[in-house]
Amino acid sequence: CRSCGAADGIMNLQTAFGLGRGEVVSLTGAGGKTSLLLGIGRELSQAGWRVLATTTTRIAESQLRLIPGALRAERGAHAISQALETDRFVFLYDEIRGEKVYGPPETTIGWLLDALDADILLIEADGARGLPLKAPYPHEPVIVPETTLVIVSALIHVLGQPLNEAHVYNPEAIIDQYGFYPGAPIKSPWLAQIIRDETLGMKGVPRGARAGA
Repeated sequence: CRSCGAADGIMNLQTAFGLGRGEVVSLTGAGGKTSLLLGIGRELSQAGWRVLATTTTRIAESQLRLIPGALRAERGAHAISQALETDRFVFLYDEIRGEKVYGPPETTIGWLLDALDADILLIEADGARGLPLKAPYPHEPVIVPETTLVIVSALIHVLGQPLNEAHVYNPEAIIDQYGFYPGAPIKSPWLAQIIRDETLGMKGVPRGARAGA
């Protein structure tokens, strides 16, 4: 999706990921997830979709201000539906604390799907401290079972950077899995291996869900 040209307009990300109405899309991996969520949300809402977004982890408060509508999930179905009708792209959260926006409990996802008439639900389901490449810890990512598509994010500028904690989230897991030398420059084949690995980039993809990067 990074190569999609702006001149191509609204359909870029929708076509790139094969997005259809009724999807539950979980974004995982490294840096770029919130930007991708914003990009998909803006494109689809401009095309007339009612786009609902949330997180099973947290996002920066400053990023919340980039979304047309935002409200606490506890406001209820009527208020959320009104916000969707007015703003078309709405982010639901539980609380804001320490300049971080925390998502509602995972159990809320089923209610969102049953009670609201959004066309798509976008979920930021992972965190990486803004680093360009990630291997998950045992408790990560937080992908809800209702997910129909998982999009794994990594930033290309990690290529050539050393495999260490300054550039990679949890590099030890990658080193343990593949035997790469700590601090060695990251190569393109490594990046592809990590993203496709079922215990790393593709960890937690629900049975029956599609996955892309």
